[in-house]
Amino acid sequence: MTRIRSEQYILETLKPTYDFTKSNYFPYMMEINLGHLLMLNKQNILGEDEAKLLLKKTYELYQKGYTKEYDSSYEDLFFMIEADLEEELGGELVGNMHIAFSRNDMDTTMFRMFWRDCLLNWMNQVMELEEVILRLVDEHIMTIMPAHTHNQQAQPTTLSHYLMAVEQNLSRDLKRAMSLYDRINESPMGACALSTTGFCIDRKYMCQVLGFDQVMANSYDAVATSDYLMEMASVLSISLSNLSRFVFDLIFMTTNEVNTLRLHDKHVQTSSIMPQKRNPSALEHTRASISKALADLQGCFKVAHNVPFGDIVDIGDDIQPPLLRGVQQSTSIIKILTEILADCSFNSELMIERVKGGFSTVTELSDTLVRNEEIPFRKAHGIVAHMVHELNQQGQNMSGGSVERLKEIAREKYDCILQITNTDFRKALNPTEFIRVRNIEGGPEMNEVKRQKQVSFTRLHQHKNWVSEKLNHIQASKQYLQQEVELFIQ
Repeated sequence: MTRIRSEQYILETLKPTYDFTKSNYFPYMMEINLGHLLMLNKQNILGEDEAKLLLKKTYELYQKGYTKEYDSSYEDLFFMIEADLEEELGGELVGNMHIAFSRNDMDTTMFRMFWRDCLLNWMNQVMELEEVILRLVDEHIMTIMPAHTHNQQAQPTTLSHYLMAVEQNLSRDLKRAMSLYDRINESPMGACALSTTGFCIDRKYMCQVLGFDQVMANSYDAVATSDYLMEMASVLSISLSNLSRFVFDLIFMTTNEVNTLRLHDKHVQTSSIMPQKRNPSALEHTRASISKALADLQGCFKVAHNVPFGDIVDIGDDIQPPLLRGVQQSTSIIKILTEILADCSFNSELMIERVKGGFSTVTELSDTLVRNEEIPFRKAHGIVAHMVHELNQQGQNMSGGSVERLKEIAREKYDCILQITNTDFRKALNPTEFIRVRNIEGGPEMNEVKRQKQVSFTRLHQHKNWVSEKLNHIQASKQYLQQEVELFIQ
């Protein structure tokens, strides 16, 4: 039945939705149609001659692609394709094509097929970033740097130890994505509108030929749920939030006052008036892109949170574009950050000078007093804190301190006689020694970081294999579907 539609509705909603669906979902839609026709014939719901004609024309269209502009006589791509097939094969035959079939289960099925591909692509990009970070870990296994808490210099660590912390976050991002993939990769086909059908269809066959792992257990859930979309937004939002903190640190390190990170020339811009400027523009744009991606991803919750629990455009057509923008931006962010890190350089000498020029090693001095002098930690902490306070007031760092003054403070302020030697005093304040003794599991000591790196490298290899297996399974399902169609229409 031809409907007269609002021009504004067409321009603002129907045509953009059609264009978006055609650009992103057409191949998945056609694979669903092909699988469904095979299944109808397999179940003796559709005769062989009918199925062959429908499969042949549908397969031709699948291979050729679809370039037609939107025709407002039809609601969407689904009905335009159906109308095209009717012109060639007749309405009576094409009318049987979608027995036990609804746009409801088709839509959510093609969405899941699309998003699983997007998720695997994003995971591949994350793993490339991990590889670059692990290479930097190797290069900077003993690059000592100051670590900060509350934006104040805290204790020495190594650049490799810091980068391993970033890598650990990325690895958890992948684990979240792997878990999400299992929940995305369930087949809604056969749910029809919401309550299945009276025809004897084979949901497991559809699951198999479309590359899903299992059939969704409840048909109402199959067409009503939006949680996999929300979870997609959540997984990426968590990852972006962690990366934004990393990018913040990198930008801070590029400042003239810190100057421990130098970006490659291709990732900086100059000033129109100040000749000396090396603006870290690639990192700044990355930070802005993270904000834009988070806005799109978090906007998905606003779209989906206040609608009926059933098939509805809010969790169908309308939520797809902002989610896709968020996913595409997230993937691009990972790509540019990978490139930035692959081409940058760190100022190792300046990093350790910053450690020596501060007070970050004094925790080890307190620990030395506890171990060697057998005094309570809080007293040792107080003695060292008093010395730090004095040196700060004098405008000096720990190089201006002495074991004699430490002993005086202990005796005068804490009624404590210390036996510590100058050798032990200087050893405790040595950044290299500070790192060396912190060989506890998870710590920054060189061999321990190497162990952490090897664990991560092994895990990364396992994640790569996992993604490869999923991609191969999807590809094998596509090939199987095409072979089944080609054999049938011969």
